[in-house]
Amino acid sequence: MATTPADAAVTPADLRFGRIGFAVVTLLAAVSTVGAFTTLDFGSPTEPGPGFWVGCISAATLAFTLVALLNPRVVIDGVSRITRADGVAVAAAVPLLALTPPLLTLLGLTVTTALVCLYWFTVITRTAPLRGLVGAVAITMGIVVVFIELLQVPSPLGTLTGIR
Repeated sequence: MATTPADAAVTPADLRFGRIGFAVVTLLAAVSTVGAFTTLDFGSPTEPGPGFWVGCISAATLAFTLVALLNPRVVIDGVSRITRADGVAVAAAVPLLALTPPLLTLLGLTVTTALVCLYWFTVITRTAPLRGLVGAVAITMGIVVVFIELLQVPSPLGTLTGIR
């Protein structure tokens, strides 16, 4: 099997770093999945509850990160392009994975989406505050209109806010 220049530049330490990084992301995805399954109502197959789609997305994220963790090609290719700024951005995103399911039950989908988007824009992508606020409001309104109003997807009702 021929090696590419990217393969040759990756050291065993880089490979360990990549595996540890994917293991941490997999662990966080597992925590998010468990959080979704334990804090949200899933309903039945004919009447899905507010946690159905959150659980599906959490489980899919867990599955994809497990595949990436077990596939050495993904780890090698990904590690050769990771920068320190990328690592900082991933570390800043960790609270989102851990806190989103509990926030959905406390604040509802609308407020949680707005907070997650605002956090993403201001902390992770370092967008200007006004642009981050406009983006968070636009994304939240789009999700509310499409998923709650048009498609009538059941979403969690916030126990603190009383809104979806």
